[in-house]
Amino acid sequence: MIEPNTIQHFLSPSGIRLTAADTTEAVRTACRIHHMRPLSASVLGKAMTAAAILANDFKNHEGVSLKMLTDGPSGPVYADAYEGRYLRGYTEHPEAGAACPDDEKGVITGAGQLIVTRYSLLRQPYTSAVNLWPGDVSDVISAYLNLSEQVLSAVRLEVLFDGKGKVVHAGGIMAQLMPEGDREKMASLFRKTEEWQLFHPEKSKDPGQAEFESLWKKEFIPLYQSPVSFRCTCSLEHIRHNLSLLPAQEKESLLKDSSIEIVCHYCGRKYEISRETLNQWFHEQRKGDVS
Repeated sequence: MIEPNTIQHFLSPSGIRLTAADTTEAVRTACRIHHMRPLSASVLGKAMTAAAILANDFKNHEGVSLKMLTDGPSGPVYADAYEGRYLRGYTEHPEAGAACPDDEKGVITGAGQLIVTRYSLLRQPYTSAVNLWPGDVSDVISAYLNLSEQVLSAVRLEVLFDGKGKVVHAGGIMAQLMPEGDREKMASLFRKTEEWQLFHPEKSKDPGQAEFESLWKKEFIPLYQSPVSFRCTCSLEHIRHNLSLLPAQEKESLLKDSSIEIVCHYCGRKYEISRETLNQWFHEQRKGDVS
């Protein structure tokens, strides 16, 4: 139903906007980097997919960052989507969950807060937040859209595993009612999103699922699509910028060692920076501040 490793956008004559994403390879990459077990992999995969489908405004190069700050087993979860095609993410406890994925459903089991930041070339970053409660990540994102952004929305996110705990499929869809859209049509089509099987629709016996499949093929007009993949934005320049923001006392502390090592949380890449390089960076910063 969803093209592999793409994000697709559709519009119906009844005023419903639909975004569909297959994020399988991006989620697999994140899971491989972080050696994740199914519980954390499911939560992170759904969060990464949510970031992808929330970043709707591709014309203005919108990016989205999600932070799910929870005391559940997977800990805080971070996911970013940017440039309309790139994803990255991590959890603070990738080891959470059993080795067997049978009961791992991508559920947030602890209370906390969901923080969403939107970035665009045309405006300042905008951040909003809602409280978290135990439940599926799909429900959390739907609640955020309906409560914080006040847009009637339905979200379904899915991560499937094989018997060894490896990700087979990851993806999701988001339906949103436009200002002049048909509210009754929206309600009839998207009232049972929790029963959809995005990657095995032929197995679903739910009438609402069948109606949705028919509408997907016949009534939704495809607008555009783009490939989706994992990519991290870390670089020496970013590290240099972040270090420049440190207080003078912390900078002096860094110079006590012959080198420092910084590891990117998202991709695991290690940067070893010598004392000489740090001295040069800080010296050039001081010169710039004076001028």
